Amino acid sequence: MDMVELLRQFITAERTGNWNLHLKSLQQMLPYLAASGHNLYAKSVHIYLQQMQNLPATHPALDNLFKTGHHVIRRTDRFWAGLSTDLVIEQALMRSLKTTGGLTRGRGLSESQRLLWLLSMPQCSQMNEAMQKLTDVNYNTSEQHKELGKSRIDQDKKDVQIFKSFLGERNPFSSDINLRNIETGTLADEKVNVERSVDIGKEILKSMEDQYADDFVFKKNKQVVTLASKTNIKIDGEEVVVDPQLLFQRLVAAANNIFPDISEVFKFELSSTPAALFEPSGLMRQAQKATLGDALWNIGDCAVNRKLDSELHYVIDGGSLIQRLPWNKGSTFGERSVNNMWIT
Repeated sequence: MDMVELLRQFITAERTGNWNLHLKSLQQMLPYLAASGHNLYAKSVHIYLQQMQNLPATHPALDNLFKTGHHVIRRTDRFWAGLSTDLVIEQALMRSLKTTGGLTRGRGLSESQRLLWLLSMPQCSQMNEAMQKLTDVNYNTSEQHKELGKSRIDQDKKDVQIFKSFLGERNPFSSDINLRNIETGTLADEKVNVERSVDIGKEILKSMEDQYADDFVFKKNKQVVTLASKTNIKIDGEEVVVDPQLLFQRLVAAANNIFPDISEVFKFELSSTPAALFEPSGLMRQAQKATLGDALWNIGDCAVNRKLDSELHYVIDGGSLIQRLPWNKGSTFGERSVNNMWIT
């Protein structure tokens, strides 16, 4: 709940344009970022806070603007309407780029085209505003926030009821002091230490002092151990997190349609991802038919003699394997397979 409250505090700082609360929220987030393994965020926020603390001395005019709420952008005059700059770029500039009449619709992407479009946007905005005033169709917003509308209030009530029913089936306030997953009921072992995230994060931040940001390396064994990482196995020296309950459920669901006896599926070696189909990075392997053709060709004589009365199966896939083997001009699959059956 402390982390939830911290997130709400940060949203409040952004929406109201509170600069001091903005810096305070980021400073309180730092230990959690360092402890949870968000390494790039931890480094970036650490440097950002140092620069902002020196802002009154380095850029006093900019510091005064930020303190008056200009570190966020407002598209309306309402109090709870501040937006981060990256969010406004996505909502306004990038949206106008990708819609009808935008830069990516019927225009080139050369440097001259981009400059022409960007420099003409302020003039187009003034013309649009003048046309609205002329036709008396100005776009205005009311003081009422959209969260106070009836439909949004009704949706919030439904969400609260869903959450209450969820907690009613799984009591999270039992006398058991062990950490556990509220949804699945999985208990954490003694290695799980997420309740000490703040202390662990502060220790990591302390070790970052007097270190270059580019050279500092976060050590996995110094970060928190979560409930998801309490069970892991090693595959080629790399630790892979395994959720035993989820793995068991998937195996049982798959075995119902494959094996008459479900226990048959547990006789095979298990892994989190099939090594034959996936790269160590988790991406699916690309098809290498040429490599397969080379491997078959290097075996030697791939021909298999068969009897005329035996059953013959043809499997044709792609063209690599077929093209590597010589064919007599005008021969058919049946004639070819009488002497040498090479596709089975």
